[in-house]
Amino acid sequence: MPPNSRIPPLLQPFVRTPKNDSLLLLTSTLDASANWLLTRFLCDALGSGAKDDDNGGPKNVVLVSWMRDYEGRLAFVDGLSELFLPIEHDDGVAQQRPQNLPTTPTGMPATRGPQTLPVRGPPGRTAPTTAQASPRTPTTPPGLFTLSSTSLDHINDTISTAIASLRPSTAATKTLVILDNPDILLATDPNLTPSKQTSLFLSLHTQKSVSHVLVHLQSDLALLATPEKPSPLQIAQQNLVVKTAHMSTKVLGVRLLDTGVARDVSGVLRVTVNRDSWADIATVRDQEDGGAVQAPEEKGIEVLYKVNGDGSVKVFERGTGGTA
Repeated sequence: MPPNSRIPPLLQPFVRTPKNDSLLLLTSTLDASANWLLTRFLCDALGSGAKDDDNGGPKNVVLVSWMRDYEGRLAFVDGLSELFLPIEHDDGVAQQRPQNLPTTPTGMPATRGPQTLPVRGPPGRTAPTTAQASPRTPTTPPGLFTLSSTSLDHINDTISTAIASLRPSTAATKTLVILDNPDILLATDPNLTPSKQTSLFLSLHTQKSVSHVLVHLQSDLALLATPEKPSPLQIAQQNLVVKTAHMSTKVLGVRLLDTGVARDVSGVLRVTVNRDSWADIATVRDQEDGGAVQAPEEKGIEVLYKVNGDGSVKVFERGTGGTA
């Protein structure tokens, strides 16, 4: 089955990158995962025969994730294995890579600290060694790059290298960069601020070959609510989500139903289109010439969705009984 056929027709306009170069925001909650929606963005961008007609050719994809490890046929920047999982040495001793330490000319930290996180995953999985994880060794799968520090300079350089590694099929080929949960860095490094992270988003977007940047952030009430004495992490998460939303041409958010869990509904997807995005990244304005009708992706929408056990998804309007 072609990948594009797994995208419900009602959802298709909203997982297709906009006509104008832009930054997009996707939010999710602990109870309403956005994995299914990220997968549909990837299906649309990487599907057989998929074209980015508005940008003159096929689209490359760079997926940067702090939540998952490498499986795919695209440039992938692994922000999990070397940044949060311990490094196992030849003597079998596992150590955790420290954050923001001075680096060697190869970009690797000069020293290592004690283990702080256990290896997680299927039985028998071991933490990758430096030789296995480094993108510069012959044993590394093509298109795999790893982050070894929370330094934004290091992150920017690594992602830029991943972008440059993708050979364009034509001179007009553009790249979609997906940043999957970069907000995790707020909780792991107190020196990182929302302003520094949004500057990273803008820096990536201004690269010549990058047309779109999709940022996936968490929007759980526990992080965004404002108690009497909000924690520094709550304040930082609020600022990051709000700043990124103002910068974005389109905001997609998934959440549970307000009434709770339902057997035939997994959650609610709301898409909001900003008429004027911050910093002139892109602009979507009402069409006023002769009463022209806006395309669905320029209006926004709120729909229900149901993720099935086989990975397929139904997207439907309220009251339609779950029509795909």
